[in-house]
Amino acid sequence: MRAIPFCIVCFCAGCWGVVLPSPQSFAQTEFTEPTDETDGKPANNASPSGIAVVELFTSQGCSSCPSADRVLQQIASVASKGKPRVYALSFHVDYWNRLGWEDPYSSPVSTRRQKQYAVSMRSNRIYTPQMIVNGTEQFLGSDRAHAHRAVVGALAEKPTSYVTLEVASQANDRNLQVKYQITGQYDGCLLQVAAIQTPAANAIPRGENAGRTLTHVNVVRAFESIPATASTGTVELSLPDDVEPSTTRVIAYVQNPKTLAITGANTTN
Repeated sequence: MRAIPFCIVCFCAGCWGVVLPSPQSFAQTEFTEPTDETDGKPANNASPSGIAVVELFTSQGCSSCPSADRVLQQIASVASKGKPRVYALSFHVDYWNRLGWEDPYSSPVSTRRQKQYAVSMRSNRIYTPQMIVNGTEQFLGSDRAHAHRAVVGALAEKPTSYVTLEVASQANDRNLQVKYQITGQYDGCLLQVAAIQTPAANAIPRGENAGRTLTHVNVVRAFESIPATASTGTVELSLPDDVEPSTTRVIAYVQNPKTLAITGANTTN
C-alpha cells in the first residue's frame, strides 16, 4: 500500500464542508478529573480514569492546518486546567515542505508515523490536518466537535497499562535520559516516547501561510519507539539544537503494534 499525501484545502476547497462549532464549545467541555490516582495508576482499587492520547499530524505548509492547531491548543489548555489524563502531541510532517516553506518543526519521523496509521487503517493516502485519538479513531483535525466526542469517549474507557516516568538530565543537556516503568498489560506492545516543546512560534514568510505567525503547543521534537519487553528501562531522546530543554517535557504511551490501539500513557511535569 502506498500512502498518497494531500492537503485538505487543495483536495477539496472548504475542508470537505465541515461546519465547526463556536470556539467556546471546547472550552465549555467538562472532562472528569481522575480521582484517587498516583503516578497514573489507580490507588485503593478506585475506578481508573481513561486516557486520551491526541496526535495531530500538521504542517506549516498547509493553509488548512492552523485551525486544527488551535483545536489542539484548546485540548491541551482544557487538559492542563481540569487535569484529565489527556495527552496532546503535534507531529509536523515534512511532505508539504515542497510548497514553498520548509516547516522548521517537520520531521520524516512524523511522516513515517502517519503512514503507519494509514496502513493500519487501510487507507491509501495521508493528509493534513489529521487527528487520531488513542491510535484508532481518525478524523479531520479541525473538526472540534469530533475531537470533543473522541476525547470524552476515550476517557470513558478503562486503561489496561500504566506508565511512570522520570527524566534524568543536567541543565541545558540535549540528551534526555527517560527512565520508565510499565505495569498492567503490555506484553508484545511498543512504548512510544516523545519529547514535546511548548510553546513554539514563528513567522511564515512563504508558502500557503505566508504573512502569518503560527503558534503551536506540544510539538514533537524527538521521538523513539521501543519494544516494551521489560517492565523497566531507559530510553534516550536527543533534542535538536534549536530547542531549549526547559521548554520540553516527555510523554510516553503504550501501543499495540498490530492494532495501534493505545492502552496507557503518562507525562512528566
